[in-house]
Amino acid sequence: MCEKTINKLAKNKDIAPALISSASKVLNTLKVTDEKERNKLFTTLINANLNAQGKLRIESKKSKKIKGTELPQSYDTSYINTSVDPQAMVAGIKERPNARICLYGVAGTGKSAYAKFIASELGCEIIIKKASEILGMYVGQTEKNIANAFKEAKNKKAVLVFDEVDSFLQDRSSANRSWEISQVNEMLVQMESFNGVFIATTNLCESLDKASLRRFDMKIEFGYLKPEQASALFKKECELLGLKINAGALECVSSLRALAPGDFAAVKRANAFYPIKDSDDFAKRLADEVKIKNAESGNKLGFVR
Repeated sequence: MCEKTINKLAKNKDIAPALISSASKVLNTLKVTDEKERNKLFTTLINANLNAQGKLRIESKKSKKIKGTELPQSYDTSYINTSVDPQAMVAGIKERPNARICLYGVAGTGKSAYAKFIASELGCEIIIKKASEILGMYVGQTEKNIANAFKEAKNKKAVLVFDEVDSFLQDRSSANRSWEISQVNEMLVQMESFNGVFIATTNLCESLDKASLRRFDMKIEFGYLKPEQASALFKKECELLGLKINAGALECVSSLRALAPGDFAAVKRANAFYPIKDSDDFAKRLADEVKIKNAESGNKLGFVR
């Protein structure tokens, strides 16, 4: 291992001896002789484990991250289940960086991650506002927070994302209070005048105000992973974690329905304090995530038949 790589490792307090030992064993099984390639692969293995544990990666000084756009190492738009081509969408926004997009669908399907990807590809900072940051307890406060969010995005030339937008953009036809109508009105005014990229995410598209829906240039549904997408993502994550893939584990994952990228993220977070033993263990944990979701929704089956 070169001195430069050793210095990088020494500066990261999250790297334990066991992590180095594990990465070294995987590297030795690959039988790579070129020193430069060995250092590169070793760094990749270390970063994959740090990323899975939610720790800071070891980065090159030349590598610059745009604020807020950090994504998992395994992120790939091919794992998005939607009828729209995600890459073509980004290419179009690059040509005309003035877009209002609503990303909707069940939780964990990658809506917020895709918003970060768009910002990263545009080379822009991203500002993500959750409902808890926008909704105010006093009359007029929510409207003010909405206006300030758009103003901040305009000043920073940032991509603006409103997460859980259904919390304050509900259908006015069912509103019982004046402030419920005024905050939707404020939102519509700001959307109309904003000359940038605005993205709203929601799990409940059907509850959004009908006039607001017409203001979005595109409304894109995100669904659960298709079997081939689930298999591909599982292979990628196993590779990054240094796990040998068992055919039975792969078959199990590809047969799961209601599986989303968010389930992989949840399992990997647990890996930080309860390490994944092998690919079978990984597949079982993913199946458990799906089982919990199916129980909550009342579905009995967790596998594709």
